[in-house]
Amino acid sequence: MKKIITCLILCLCFADLSAQQDAQYTQYMFNGLALNPAYAGSREAISANLIYRTQWVNMDGSPKTFSASLHSPIGDSNGLGLMIESDKIGVHNRFSAYASYAYRIEVSEEARLSLGVQAGVLSYRSDWTQVPNIQDPTDPNFAGEESKMLPNFGLGIYYYTNNFYVGASVPHLLNSSLDVVDALSKYDRHYFLTSGYVFDATESLKIKPSILIKSVPSVSPISADLNLSFYIKEAFSVGASYRIGDALAFLLGYQFKNGLRLGYAYDYNLSALNSYNSGSHEIMVGWDLSGPKPEKILSPRFF
Repeated sequence: MKKIITCLILCLCFADLSAQQDAQYTQYMFNGLALNPAYAGSREAISANLIYRTQWVNMDGSPKTFSASLHSPIGDSNGLGLMIESDKIGVHNRFSAYASYAYRIEVSEEARLSLGVQAGVLSYRSDWTQVPNIQDPTDPNFAGEESKMLPNFGLGIYYYTNNFYVGASVPHLLNSSLDVVDALSKYDRHYFLTSGYVFDATESLKIKPSILIKSVPSVSPISADLNLSFYIKEAFSVGASYRIGDALAFLLGYQFKNGLRLGYAYDYNLSALNSYNSGSHEIMVGWDLSGPKPEKILSPRFF
């Protein structure tokens, strides 16, 4: 009975929180390619990033997400990127792969404007045999799997300097339906707006406020993530985020001089789901390579 109640709660939550149709990341500021194809090449290095997120721990069927991205500038004006993502929610599994291209325009010596496009596919599979405590095992609705492959493409724009960025994107322009699969399978158009700024508080302390605004106009009101992070000696970072009406998050990170960066985030749920889980955990590993000698990276990037 407990599992059945949990499954019902999950279904109700995802029906309301449609922003969850796209995987949610607390460390979004280091996973720009997941939000905006125009981000490709913006770190001015060959950049790889891995994130694993387990959401709503101790809640049966809760989301578990893994993403991997690789992107790089190509010459002065181009950027290429590749991202794969696996997202499991209950009996539903989503896997997506997207290739990105960005055309980068030099606005000034310190500023670039990037225009991006991406294209790829989403594979969606539901294994109904894994639904717990089925009352009638002979019910044909729970007798097998359903799957579908969906093509999609997206657009984005991204402006950045050494200490500021702002971007807007629609990563998936096509609204999709998976026919008989339940409402969780709907893939509605998402809109993202991101911005952040890094300024010097003291010689060894930098402060970076950032914001992520999300909207799915067809089914959901606008939501926002507000973040404030502190960087000590351009290496250690600590910060906090507030996801309006949903969660409070705490972030830790460390950036090595050779381009390797590590990050961890913990989300404390503030909604009614708080009684059913013990929070969310997110681990990030990234590495920027400026060339054959990664130790040449001397100026860490903060987004």
